[in-house]
Amino acid sequence: MHLTKMTGVPYLAAVSAIALVISAGGAHAAEQWLEDLEPQTLKLADFSGDQNANFGAAMVKWEEAITEFTEGKITFENYWSASLLGALDTAEGVADGVADIGLVLASYIPQEFPVGAWFYGFGSALTGSTVHDVAAGGATALETAYTFQPLIDEFAEHNLKILQTTSTPPYNLLCNTPVSTLEDAKGKRMRTSGPVWADEVAAIGATSVSIAFNETYEALQRGVIDCIGQNPYQLASAMTYKDVAKEYVPVTLSHMQSSAWVMNLDTWNSFPPELQAFINEQNIIAASNIWKTYLELEAKVGDLITAEEIRVNDVSELEPVIAEQRAKTVAAMAETAPPAIENPQEEVDRYLERLDYWRQVLIDQGHPIAERSPAAIMDAFTGLSDVDLSGFIETYKEEAGPVIIGQ
Repeated sequence: MHLTKMTGVPYLAAVSAIALVISAGGAHAAEQWLEDLEPQTLKLADFSGDQNANFGAAMVKWEEAITEFTEGKITFENYWSASLLGALDTAEGVADGVADIGLVLASYIPQEFPVGAWFYGFGSALTGSTVHDVAAGGATALETAYTFQPLIDEFAEHNLKILQTTSTPPYNLLCNTPVSTLEDAKGKRMRTSGPVWADEVAAIGATSVSIAFNETYEALQRGVIDCIGQNPYQLASAMTYKDVAKEYVPVTLSHMQSSAWVMNLDTWNSFPPELQAFINEQNIIAASNIWKTYLELEAKVGDLITAEEIRVNDVSELEPVIAEQRAKTVAAMAETAPPAIENPQEEVDRYLERLDYWRQVLIDQGHPIAERSPAAIMDAFTGLSDVDLSGFIETYKEEAGPVIIGQ
């Protein structure tokens, strides 16, 4: 799983390998693989949203690049918002060929994907800073998806090839009632996305509630639940919770790590190496586009705060309690690792080392980790629209690109 620091030369060599097949010496080979490629339409299933959502928009660009590269031989048919497969059956559906490409959250189906579900525990090792948790977290998750053999093998056993993975911004609490103290939180009903988050809200005395995501807006509106643990950008877009959850509680809950886009392994194996290398290059681009859009979406929360459409709760009493619970989750990962992971403590240490490495790259490039005081939170949100990740993305391509493109 460990990646050492690389120069830009290997990346350029890996990318150039694609271009070389159309040079004078490789023209015939380039024409041959493309000539032999059977025209086909691949089905993509995304339960999380439509083509205008963050994932959907990134994957449409990904598709367009592949269609152009194959001169129209590979095209796509998209099924958005669970119109073909839902969150719980996408993995099986893609494996069986109902769709060729889909979004899989292993934490939703831990019995089938114990390694993938275990991997989500790293979402507790976050900073609370959107830039670092999205970009450094996403960078670490993506390179791990291509280097952590137990994860690769587990998906392969289900006839799936991981294309790319991303990390969300930190989860916070979006509430319909003020929650600033442990007394406020006591007994509150909070919708969470799995055991990691359930343990966190339990630490502050709240009760975790399981409700389907598409039912949460009405549940908040009717008072069935008091809060939802979710990315704050959902206040301003997508679910637009600002109308039913005006109390923003920026306590740092774990983030979702990592959402995995997968392809049917038989379909992947049917592609020539030239096409596989190109798709892997596009996987990096798609992931980085998702990182950038997450920042744009989170910046909208600053607008809501400025307009006083939502109120920021002081979480100084809650934050250390949640931080302690997150630390417990990370510390227990080696003990809770599934049998497929040999030397789990070494794997945990390596992952955290890579996470720290990519955070430091961001810091060195002028992106300090934001504090969690109310004033600092406001400054961080309003400053997100000015964050330029281009330098970080280029560094990532140079250092991690050769490993990812070469798979």
